[in-house]
Amino acid sequence: MSHQNRWNQIAWNGISFYKPDRWEIATIGQNYLMIGSLRHPQMELTWEVAGKRPLFPQDIKKRQFRIFKQHLTGVDVWTPFTDWTEALSAYEITGFFWKRPETMCFGVIVSCTSCNRVSLIQFFQNADESNLLHDIAPRVLASFRDHTNGNDQQWAVYDIRMTLPGDFRVKSYRFSPGFIEMLFLSQNQQIRFYRWSPASVLLSNRNLIDFAELMNICPDGNYQNAENAHRIEWERIPSVGLWNGFIAFLSGRFSYMRVLIRHDPANNRVLAITAESRQMMNSSHLDCIFSSYEISAT
Repeated sequence: MSHQNRWNQIAWNGISFYKPDRWEIATIGQNYLMIGSLRHPQMELTWEVAGKRPLFPQDIKKRQFRIFKQHLTGVDVWTPFTDWTEALSAYEITGFFWKRPETMCFGVIVSCTSCNRVSLIQFFQNADESNLLHDIAPRVLASFRDHTNGNDQQWAVYDIRMTLPGDFRVKSYRFSPGFIEMLFLSQNQQIRFYRWSPASVLLSNRNLIDFAELMNICPDGNYQNAENAHRIEWERIPSVGLWNGFIAFLSGRFSYMRVLIRHDPANNRVLAITAESRQMMNSSHLDCIFSSYEISAT
């Protein structure tokens, strides 16, 4: 399959969809994505945090009207194409349209009665995208999901992907060409994901332990699996006793920590995860999280 015909998934902070591989993430925010490039956008999404109470039909209309006033000044109401409405048949939708000398925009406000989330999706019709509205856009919309059916939530941005329990929320993130860092929080636990590239340069004249110490990921050098050139682990177990636990609680420090650092030669990446908590974390749950962290297939 050629690069032009490949599709890949984006899963970010509650929403997911598939897009053409050539479409890149141009801008990313807590509840915002611009796909394409800053000069030539292809698709823009913004969404609200999922609500907790069921929405009545009049509530949906009020929220959609509010979004029109906030984000869509000067646009026209538009009846979406049949293949768009079929792709979004599980949602309540309202279409809109605007036109500029250099481009046109066709979009929908998508309301979900299951998770009570409202999303705004826009497609920009550029001169070189003649197949956007009737080929690409319906396929993207058919893959759109704004909630999961289970307890886990998938994350897939740029070249990384992982699966986390749904109660973990993204706190901070940093994306740069050679470095990615994402921090997730859940009550008294936190998990941090790292990605470095290119590994061939970063590991030149040093092994994985040297790299871990250079990045200051582990508090000391008492590694596990140190004989494995492509994988090392480290774990700190909380001290036993109520008094030690009470002192750790008062200090606000995490008493448990587990670290995995892995070299992925096939993708020329170094991946790392640090999991911290005020008490022991479930090792099998961590194993699932650790094993889910990978470089997306290209």
